[in-house]
Amino acid sequence: MSPTTEDDAENDHATLIAKSVNDDAVDVNEEIDAIGCGYFHKRMVIILGLGNAADAVEILAIGYILAVYDAPITPWESSCLTAAVFAGMLVGGFVGGVAGDAYGRRPVVLVNLAINAISAFLSAMAPSIAWLIVFRTFAGVGVGGIVSCLMALCVEHLPPAAHGRYITILCCFWMIGSIVTAAAAWLMLGKTLAGAKILATTWRHFAAFAGMPAALSAGLTYAFVPESPRFLISKGKVAEATAVLHGILALHGESRRPALQPPDHAKFVEAGGMHQRFAALWATYSLRRISLGLFVVAFAMSFGSYGISTWITSLFKSIGLANPYANAFLYAGANLPGNLFSFAMVDRWGSGRLLTLSLLLSAGAALLFAVDSTHDPAHVVICACLFNACMTSSWNAFGVLSTNAFPLPVRVTGMSLVSCVGRLGAISAQFVNGFLMAPPPNLALLLGTTATVLGIGAAAVTFVAAHLPLTGHTSHH
Repeated sequence: MSPTTEDDAENDHATLIAKSVNDDAVDVNEEIDAIGCGYFHKRMVIILGLGNAADAVEILAIGYILAVYDAPITPWESSCLTAAVFAGMLVGGFVGGVAGDAYGRRPVVLVNLAINAISAFLSAMAPSIAWLIVFRTFAGVGVGGIVSCLMALCVEHLPPAAHGRYITILCCFWMIGSIVTAAAAWLMLGKTLAGAKILATTWRHFAAFAGMPAALSAGLTYAFVPESPRFLISKGKVAEATAVLHGILALHGESRRPALQPPDHAKFVEAGGMHQRFAALWATYSLRRISLGLFVVAFAMSFGSYGISTWITSLFKSIGLANPYANAFLYAGANLPGNLFSFAMVDRWGSGRLLTLSLLLSAGAALLFAVDSTHDPAHVVICACLFNACMTSSWNAFGVLSTNAFPLPVRVTGMSLVSCVGRLGAISAQFVNGFLMAPPPNLALLLGTTATVLGIGAAAVTFVAAHLPLTGHTSHH
């Protein structure tokens, strides 16, 4: 058979599938419900989770690099270096959100993982602090462009009943990334109790290591994670969506091969364009309130969480802890109880209530940290770990809440705008905390400011909760 004949046959087959609107054709949501959760979905969440872990490595690595940077650096340069990745995330989140709704979740994830990995390797070769800031900014573009599409790609392969559980699992990989980063920093940059270097490596080796998880995740995503069938249907690509679901059924050993119905709104996003997607976020009173409320929550959480996590090693050093890398490893390990708590409670309490409680507990832990004028090492580490555990629970609940807050055609655009506002919070925290950490460090004011901002975020959750979609994972009752 000639290539032309083969192409014609494939096109005819695609046309037949796309036109299969008959009594046997099913809605894509019904078919995803019927497939349920199997091997494909478990493999998918692990691979996409690795992408989330790669984000954690990229964001947190700079805090460890800053503590051992081998050239004189001013407080302003320190703030710019820690803020660079968040500035890049602001740009990447905006562009990635628009591209994700226009061109697909999967290609945006792949492109940004590649940017992430390449920027990390370039950071390792930076000849000066200025170039390091530039490369960390590009790394941030990759990180920011991934987040929303990663969440959307995951949930759009899942039945609604599994959203909370799987998004929480996906968020848990942040813990794995933070622990791997802390462990690698301890081994590659830290010292033994006797004061000798553990490994003969520098921050450049560590910076190169930070790009490896993103490179691995990009390869696995390309090989094993297809595009969201819900997104494909929303674009009118019925044949491609059908092929994705048939592939999942084949992987699960099922013989049925249902045809899919094209929805009436198949061309909604294409006809609307970027301006209409942004306008849709403000189309109703509920969506306006949801968007504004999530903006406040994202700003507060990013200010508090990234403000502490990127400075934690320097903070531990400033109060004289003997081994700041070991204590930073404990801080990263505190993700585990936060993940376990949120996994157990997200379906029972709903993500809104869980988020409010977790933010209030985080603020309380920061205040306990602030009022200790003696800086007792045990008390400092316990409070820091409690803070991180509560913030981890907050991020997991926020992931479920924000993913389900927006309608599918503008989901990634909405989530990306929320993430962009969060990046503004993270950038603000780098300059505020950089100023407060300059000699002499004012830890009480730094932690008091963090607690206040988190309290405002908790109040904003209550403000917006009444207008969120009433699913099992967003219920505020």
